[in-house]
Amino acid sequence: MRLFSDLEGSLEKYIEGFFKDKFGGRIQPVEIAKKLAREMRDARRVSISNIYVPNRYNVHLHPSDWENISQFASLLSGELQEYIRQKAEEKKYTLAGPPDVKFSRDETVPSGGMKVESEFGAIPSGEGGLEAGESIENTQRFVSVRDSFRMEAPAPVHGYLQVKAGPDRGKVFKLGDISMIIGRREGCDIVLNDSSVSRRHARLELHRGRYTITDLGSTNGTMVNGVRINSKALEPGDVITLGTTVFIFKVE
Repeated sequence: MRLFSDLEGSLEKYIEGFFKDKFGGRIQPVEIAKKLAREMRDARRVSISNIYVPNRYNVHLHPSDWENISQFASLLSGELQEYIRQKAEEKKYTLAGPPDVKFSRDETVPSGGMKVESEFGAIPSGEGGLEAGESIENTQRFVSVRDSFRMEAPAPVHGYLQVKAGPDRGKVFKLGDISMIIGRREGCDIVLNDSSVSRRHARLELHRGRYTITDLGSTNGTMVNGVRINSKALEPGDVITLGTTVFIFKVE
């Protein structure tokens, strides 16, 4: 697990070089990350057995600052979403859904300043005792520690991706029970030889017996069954498209 300082280094290494000239020293990506971490901490909700934190964040910037990052917003959002996920793991928080970071123009924010608003998204049914479509802020139905021991553990799931089209056609990638990064860059868990795939394109995670795919701010996006997604729980037979690479998601 990368700690806060490691994530700061990651942001600086892959992004900050783009922004130093454009921001003119006013706002840096690491400053936004620190602000998100404080908002996550301040907005946390404590139940009997979990500490829930928001998963949706809206960063309000002065119009001039917003213009300076607009062409890099997708890349920066992907890095910050990954930061939020790992920061929550470090603090043993439970995110109320896949992380989502957006930027908004706001004339009430002074130049060089920022304002962060957070929101609890819906937790999928069966996670944390909430029904699908409900919000943390609108419910008191938490699962007690005692009752959690009565819940049956989900049956083991072994997923894999079968490449149906693209440069890696015919390959089969087995999915583990840890977070896996798909991308073109060496060092990813699943490395693709597809120039239309971003270096760090998407992330696959297994939680309570279901795999979820999350786009990491890729250039060409992530499609599931022909629909562009930010994050989606997968079903057997789903068709996943990254660039010109087409996968079929299957489970054993």
